Amino acid sequence: MQDGRTEVTQDEYRHYDDHPDNSSLVIGLSEDESEIETNMGAELSEELSDLDEGDEKDMAYYEKAVQEIVKGDSYSCLICTVELDYTCKLYACEKCYRVYDYECIREWAEKSTSKRTDKLWACPNCFYTKKAIPKKNRPTCWCGEQVNPEPNPLNPNSCGQTCNAKICSHGCSQICHLGPHQECTRMMSIKCSCGKVTKDIVCFQRRLYSKGFNCETVCDKLLPCGIHKCNRKCHTGLCGSCPETIISKNTNMKIRCYCGQTSKDKIKCKDVRFPANAAYSKDDKGQRWIGVFMCDKIRKVPYECGEHSFYEKCKAPPSISGRLICEFSPKKLKTCPCGKNELTDLSKPRSKCTDAIPTCGQVCGKMLKCGKHKCPFACHLGDCMDPCTQIEKVRCACEQKQFTIPCGFNDHARCNLKCESLMSCRRHRCTERCCAGRPLAERRRKTMKINVRDLADESTIEPIHICLKDCNLTLSCGIHKCNRKCHAGKCPPCLESDSNDLVCPCGKTIVEAPVRCGTKLPNCPYPCIRVVRGETDCGHSPMPHECHPPDIPCPDCTATVFKPCKCGKEQRVRTVCFMKDVSCGKVCGERLQTCYHKCQKKCHEPGACQTVCKQTCNMPRLYCNHRCPKPCHKFEECPDIPCTALVKITCPCGRIEKEVTCGVYSKNKEAQDSTRIVCDEECAVLQRHMQLKEAFGIVDKPQNTHNEEMARLEQVISTASTFADLDLPFTEPVITTYIRHENWCTDIENTLNKLIDDNNRTSLHFKPMRPPQRYFIRELAKAYNLYSESQDPEPNRSVFVKKNLDGSSTKPILSISEAAPLYQSYKKLEKEKKQANFESMTTTRLINFTPEMSPELESAARFNGFLVTNVGEFTSTDDLQNLFAPYLKSTLVVEPQFQILPERKQAVIYPNKYKEISINVERDMETLVQHFDFLIKESLLAGGVELCNIENVLAE
Repeated sequence: MQDGRTEVTQDEYRHYDDHPDNSSLVIGLSEDESEIETNMGAELSEELSDLDEGDEKDMAYYEKAVQEIVKGDSYSCLICTVELDYTCKLYACEKCYRVYDYECIREWAEKSTSKRTDKLWACPNCFYTKKAIPKKNRPTCWCGEQVNPEPNPLNPNSCGQTCNAKICSHGCSQICHLGPHQECTRMMSIKCSCGKVTKDIVCFQRRLYSKGFNCETVCDKLLPCGIHKCNRKCHTGLCGSCPETIISKNTNMKIRCYCGQTSKDKIKCKDVRFPANAAYSKDDKGQRWIGVFMCDKIRKVPYECGEHSFYEKCKAPPSISGRLICEFSPKKLKTCPCGKNELTDLSKPRSKCTDAIPTCGQVCGKMLKCGKHKCPFACHLGDCMDPCTQIEKVRCACEQKQFTIPCGFNDHARCNLKCESLMSCRRHRCTERCCAGRPLAERRRKTMKINVRDLADESTIEPIHICLKDCNLTLSCGIHKCNRKCHAGKCPPCLESDSNDLVCPCGKTIVEAPVRCGTKLPNCPYPCIRVVRGETDCGHSPMPHECHPPDIPCPDCTATVFKPCKCGKEQRVRTVCFMKDVSCGKVCGERLQTCYHKCQKKCHEPGACQTVCKQTCNMPRLYCNHRCPKPCHKFEECPDIPCTALVKITCPCGRIEKEVTCGVYSKNKEAQDSTRIVCDEECAVLQRHMQLKEAFGIVDKPQNTHNEEMARLEQVISTASTFADLDLPFTEPVITTYIRHENWCTDIENTLNKLIDDNNRTSLHFKPMRPPQRYFIRELAKAYNLYSESQDPEPNRSVFVKKNLDGSSTKPILSISEAAPLYQSYKKLEKEKKQANFESMTTTRLINFTPEMSPELESAARFNGFLVTNVGEFTSTDDLQNLFAPYLKSTLVVEPQFQILPERKQAVIYPNKYKEISINVERDMETLVQHFDFLIKESLLAGGVELCNIENVLAE
């Protein structure tokens, strides 16, 4: 690529033509045609280079992207960072229109969806998420109509056809393009709300007329009354009821109801109701009118007999007085009241309506108003029994109990049992008594199997058991409450959000707004702002740590300082800065006020000695040389009871030994150890064997005693090359574990010692332990010559130890506490040997070497020591020696001296013969001075280190 032009040779065209994926594209160019094509490319590049800078500024960013792709050397893919040109297969984000290489974005989408449970992938530029993954080998043009579009040097990835995107009924009229669609400018006609007027608008303005427009003309349509017309201006839908009011202008002709008892001066047109049969209303005087509404009055209308009457509501047409036949007239009434017998069969014929109506005496049997029972009384005049008093058995609403009640009982029978059925929320229970939904709830509980996924489905719950309380539980954000009604399952996530960005204290990690409620700030990988600023309350350099929320404090300062301990015995205890409770680790030792013992608590506040003594009395008894084994009994005298201490008694030859209790007290003052055991026959046999061995000169090799063994090991340590040469009774893991966990290992050792001493016990089963603890016990058992094994499966696996049947299980000659110092001495000597061996291997020794030219060395040095400034109050010469002596050991500074000058808060470090040092010694000190300055500042012992002349410093 040169000057923004892409040169394509004839061989490259042929190679493209032969490619199987491009078989549909045939390009056969002659030499002349290739020259023409090259010239066209050159002219195109010149035209692009002549664009005005003002036009480029007015271009949208997606139009600039197309121009950069045409050039082919400035627009790169965000994923593979390769420059894109018009020959590449392209893909554009539908949100931000960023262009990518098709295969790159497809691979990006596949990897993203494989790592997410929702199977979504996001644009690398704008993070717009979508689910559809670009199809393999199916790149399309910008509009998506053409698959695998041909290379287009003028408009890359464009098929050249009309876009036709469905932005409106006409479609996008642009040529296949990158970026948003332009608004449609075609003309279209719309009608007003009433449909009388038509208006022409541009297509993109249709959003402004989504509800139509008002032509401001009167509707003038006939209303439902059929008389008046609609006076509303241009509107949509039906005109509605008539709003007009009818007014009677003639005072003699008022608007009357159907029965004629009520009249009005005016009435709403929509309230006028003409009779269905269009009949005139008429009274007994012959006066007629047309009623248009129904009043609320009831009138009494007499029958033609003049003796009886009935009541009638306002209706059209109204009944005329004296015109209707009486209900009791002989012409109309032919049977008894129950209707079972003819009146002519019961008595003489009736002549008028006022004659008595005979009854037949049979059961009435008419259906009562309840619809379930018949009248039980004898044939009678008047209405039948109302309400019905027939007794029936019914169940209560919850169907748990049965009641006998009269049929006409207006209320439901109810028991006093509480429902206790689960509500739809599965949290509350129904508290209603005699609940009508209990039978359905019990049937649902026995027959339906409710799945967890169906908990929110309330269609399976009876309506009375749908919980209508407010949920009011705290949402997952921990701030807001759930505003739904009480429901089953989890509450929905909180939908509240904050319009402010969520920013970490250092300002480098940001969650952009809107921030959903409950969103937690991700861990910020950058240093805490207080570390950057160097802010601490104690004045030391802050410990490096990552940025954290403001409510979480910074890590405590771990700088090394000296503080006095709690008990006041040590004034300079090395500890860390944040430590408030400093202990020197020493036992208090103060005399207790409640007894004669001393306080066994370690370093504590003054006056906080132990109040309850749990030590053994250990005072000498009065009548024997043993100590009192009872718990501390303060200043009271020891109890006068027989001594329980064990003493050994032997026979005269010493073969038989036996332990017995002392038993001495005020009533028995003779000690048991003064008694002796009588020798038996075996003692005589042993004595004869000893005499025979002495006669034949047989001498038993004496076993090493404890002191002899210790002395032997101290001699072997200096010459031992391996751990096996020490010949210790314990393995190396046993000793190293004891050094780290002394108290626990001592407890295990004491337990095994008790097992060896107890002749009545042959085995021991330890409690379940972790593998490292079980390994220590099994290794320690080897020193006692005990059988051991691990038993039971994890996590209850434990160790079982057992004495050997041959009696070879004994205590080792040394304890672990005695072997540990010997092992530490051996390791220290071994380390020194390795260091010496390393120095001997790395030191070059030159023998009989004479340089060709011996430079003349300066005999006197300008600096002959180190000056330590601003020495701390608690800094000692031991601190300086421990810090600098290891570095001076491998230099020419021989026998370094350390001296502190407290008056000037200074210290000096110099060789023993500082007046005679050479220039080479000075060079060694110049090499170390910067390193010493860093060490002294880091350890906070002093302010710094510099070179000096010792004579001048001491003379001051």
